[in-house]
Amino acid sequence: MKRNMKKYARNVLYDKLHRGSVLVCVGLTLYGTVLLGDHFYKYFKYVRPQIQASKEAAEKELLSEGSSERLNM
Repeated sequence: MKRNMKKYARNVLYDKLHRGSVLVCVGLTLYGTVLLGDHFYKYFKYVRPQIQASKEAAEKELLSEGSSERLNM
């Protein structure tokens, strides 16, 4: 009888530890998802438009260097 009680108590402890580790993993996954979403939001809201604007400015500069208006001056 006593042996079964120890086994039961040990299983309860293992179950609680497992449940705790699963909850920690779920929490870390949710936290990482929020951080990743924030990173994507900032990239598409701020960084990507700046990259596109600098590409357009460089393209305009290249086109203006080869334009005939500049040659006539």
